[in-house]
Amino acid sequence: MRPISISVVAGALALAGCAGGSLQTGLGLQSRPNVVLISDFTIASEVVAIDRGYTARLERKVGAIPPHQRRQRTAERVNDEIVATTIASLREAGFDARSGSEDTLTLDQSALVMSGSLRPSVPVTEKNKNSIGFGAGRRHVVAAMTGSLFASGGKREALTFSAEAAAPKREPAVPPKVAAARNAAIASIIAANGGPTERLSPDVEAPARRLGRAIADRILAFAKEQGWLEPTAPAAPRPATAEPAPPPSSNQIPEESPDQSADTAGTRSLTGSPGAP
Repeated sequence: MRPISISVVAGALALAGCAGGSLQTGLGLQSRPNVVLISDFTIASEVVAIDRGYTARLERKVGAIPPHQRRQRTAERVNDEIVATTIASLREAGFDARSGSEDTLTLDQSALVMSGSLRPSVPVTEKNKNSIGFGAGRRHVVAAMTGSLFASGGKREALTFSAEAAAPKREPAVPPKVAAARNAAIASIIAANGGPTERLSPDVEAPARRLGRAIADRILAFAKEQGWLEPTAPAAPRPATAEPAPPPSSNQIPEESPDQSADTAGTRSLTGSPGAP
């Protein structure tokens, strides 16, 4: 079982959550990093993940899981889902994104390393403590993120922000092939990192993925500010097509061409006008 840090989040994380996510001054970021690394999350003890459907599917594969380990296993799987969704979204935008931390870097690599914590987005009380986390009736989770730029053996803090899963809403239907490709991309990232292949239940998977996409959107907004995104070519204008002329009305006298007018005039000069002697 891969260890995921679960701890009580204190004042330092609260300060990180208040940061607006803008670029810090004096960093001198110039070029796009070679890779973006997304690290596993530290999860506050108040953030609980419950997915009985997932644990049942996992037990059919690995055997019985002690009750006191089920929430830990589910929290690990939620972490995997958020990390994989963030990576898949960044790859769609053209970044070489992977799971990892600064410990996996070499001296010749330039990288943006994102690390973060999952914590309650509201003050925890006796009344709401069972509504915080992932699962049926649970929400109020925010990701407090920090991004550090590594280049030439040096480290600079680049950005801090808080991201929260957007409230469920009716979204445009995703074509089946696109949805299948995204599901396959997320599953392959999880499998490559050694995570379980069993899927989370929809009421846990959906908010985890929304949070992953929200994190990716903030990273991409920062990348756009730095000029790291490839410019999108404007669409070519469509050629204007001339509308066909309407057919002449039955009461309209057709216009004569210049040649026809000359022939008519010559005929009239030879024959004379009506009534001429």
